[in-house]
Amino acid sequence: MNAATFVRSWPSAAAWGAGLIMAALGAGAIVGSDSGAAARGLGVGLVGLGLASLVWGAATLSAGRLAVPRIALTGALVSLVATAAVLFAMPARVSVLAVFAGISLIVVVGASAAVHLRRARRDAASPSGKPMSVIGLLVAAAVVAVVVTPALNATQGALLLRDDGTVPVISHNH
Repeated sequence: MNAATFVRSWPSAAAWGAGLIMAALGAGAIVGSDSGAAARGLGVGLVGLGLASLVWGAATLSAGRLAVPRIALTGALVSLVATAAVLFAMPARVSVLAVFAGISLIVVVGASAAVHLRRARRDAASPSGKPMSVIGLLVAAAVVAVVVTPALNATQGALLLRDDGTVPVISHNH
């Protein structure tokens, strides 16, 4: 196993992580108590981009190569803008940690697509599936889990934050 085989599955795992974060940020923008029409529209777009990212990651892993790299690059650029925009649309209710984690994972996807397109243009070789490493996929999944889990928690915390800076506590005492 060489380094290329080891990291070949990382874009799909990064797409899944970014997709989860975008969907969470989008859902928060849709249901946020102080969300306006612009924030809700942006939220719907982010949920759509998040779902598309999850599907693209699965297609890429299934094919053994980057699926539709031009569309992936365009999607990554749109996702970068939308993810950053939600921070400006709802600054008090969006986690900076979640936005940073999402953007970091989106950059991995976009950079992978850009490198793939550049190599395809240079080599003019037919796109064929190349081997991926199961160990590489496990490492990528672990790294993404370490990045995404706190980002999703921070997203929920930011949404629950009250105007006085407290978070509601649910008590199960009867």
